[in-house]
Amino acid sequence: MTENLINRITYYLSSGGLFNPELADHLAVRNLLIECREALAQRTWVGLTDEEKQEWIDAMPYDPEPRHCMILVNVIEVKLKEKNT
Repeated sequence: MTENLINRITYYLSSGGLFNPELADHLAVRNLLIECREALAQRTWVGLTDEEKQEWIDAMPYDPEPRHCMILVNVIEVKLKEKNT
């Protein structure tokens, strides 16, 4: 679905939609926007639960200070969020 939307947006822009939007088929553009909205709504991020974070901490091979572990897990979660948005 995403690939199809990307192709349709690229086609719209390369066919003059970038510089002459008044010539666009407004019904087709509306439908494209609705499909984009639906595709974006499907990609919601669900972060790690506290239990999942604790599993990561428990899996560490050495015994660091717990607050350092939680900082590490929070950093990992931020990076995952960046990649998923």
